[in-house]
Amino acid sequence: MTGAPQNPRYQGNINPDDDTPRKYDSRGDDIPAPEPPPETLSPQTPGLIHMEPDSEIETEVPTGRRAARAAAVQALYEAESIGHPASAALEQIAERDGLADDLKAFAARLVDAVEENRLTLDDRLAVLAPARPIARIDRVDRTILRLALAELAFEGDDEAPPAVIANEAVEIAKLYGSESSPRFVNGVLGTVLR
Repeated sequence: MTGAPQNPRYQGNINPDDDTPRKYDSRGDDIPAPEPPPETLSPQTPGLIHMEPDSEIETEVPTGRRAARAAAVQALYEAESIGHPASAALEQIAERDGLADDLKAFAARLVDAVEENRLTLDDRLAVLAPARPIARIDRVDRTILRLALAELAFEGDDEAPPAVIANEAVEIAKLYGSESSPRFVNGVLGTVLR
């Protein structure tokens, strides 16, 4: 018998020694396991999204006011993605990242400025990026732009000149956005600074 299988115990994809429950479609084929969601759920608080910087890009961990801005972006992103209050998300992020009290307060002011003025910020963004409707702007980019516009218009912080605020937004876009995010954020904020 030259055509007989080597192991007569099982054939194909069914192994009787494997006690993993299997799911099959109507044809009897294995149903593959679902792919993990694009965001990683935070282990500290179930339901909150934990944004990780792109590991392929060699960037240093944000410090100082950039860390506060990054925490604010993450909190606002979580609030828009899941619907949790941004202030609760910011508390968790600030604790996880070990933000100093003054940086946590700065991040909280930024989050409040965005949440209180979201419609105004979106109207401004629609004027600054007329080729892309607000809903079509990537969520990370939209969050970064809202934060930068809020800091420029409503925060009233004289410590950071507008060019520095725009530069910080581009750096955060490099950290959390897509490959095209820094260029898009820079273009939109460049229009504001002209």
